[in-house]
Amino acid sequence: MVTAAAACTVAAAIASPPIAALSHAPAGLSGSAAGTPAAAVDCRVTKCVALTFDDGPTPYTVPILATLERRHAVATFFLIGPRALQYRNIVLREQRDGDAIGDHTVTHPRLTRLPPARIDHELNTAAAQIASVTGHRPTLFRPPFGAWNDKVRSAADAARLSVVMWSVSARDWKNHNPHLIEDRVLTRVRRGAIVVLHDRYATTPPAVPTIVRTLQARGYVLVTVPQLFATSEALRPGAVYHDEWCTTTVHSRGCEHPSRRRARLKDHVDP
Repeated sequence: MVTAAAACTVAAAIASPPIAALSHAPAGLSGSAAGTPAAAVDCRVTKCVALTFDDGPTPYTVPILATLERRHAVATFFLIGPRALQYRNIVLREQRDGDAIGDHTVTHPRLTRLPPARIDHELNTAAAQIASVTGHRPTLFRPPFGAWNDKVRSAADAARLSVVMWSVSARDWKNHNPHLIEDRVLTRVRRGAIVVLHDRYATTPPAVPTIVRTLQARGYVLVTVPQLFATSEALRPGAVYHDEWCTTTVHSRGCEHPSRRRARLKDHVDP
């Protein structure tokens, strides 16, 4: 249950202008506290984390965007196609803010249980719906429920979509308590992580300010998924990305061994 104070915070944020044009990186500022400009972020040497949000847009997306704007941070939003059409102004606000926008299907089915033609329909129809709002076909895709197999990966490849999974789950779909959501993220996050949250629940927006503020205080830079991989490898259609260190392709699963990662990052130890 949302506390009265948290509910008031969410309500006030939802009431704010939905498409205010704000800059995430004011001129003259640099570093995580100021929102490092995307072009300046090299996640090979910088502590990067990618926050991602599924199932939107909804009215609960608005306070999340307000937090990101205040903290000069960006995120990645995986959109349900019909909701993108319903909340066009929110999608355009995400786009203007520099957030990444991905495909999360039309009806949010468990794709592994569907025939190939239906999977193709879910991916391509949602991509077209999103493109009708943004003017750009998405290149990122997250399968509902995180359910994918070779059939889903092949469909994503054909649709020119990279499959983005996660390494940290807030479990906000189960724990409708802002403090539990904060704790799950902040105790599990590591450099290079992809964190999954949802902008469809009233209890998620109240947790986002603490998550963002604490990560920045720990020295993390919040980036989009494309920024996370920009200086290490180009995102490839059909490849499955779990975090900065782990990618699955049709040929192999390339996950860096923890001991090699620790040795390479010895000068960049997480708190």
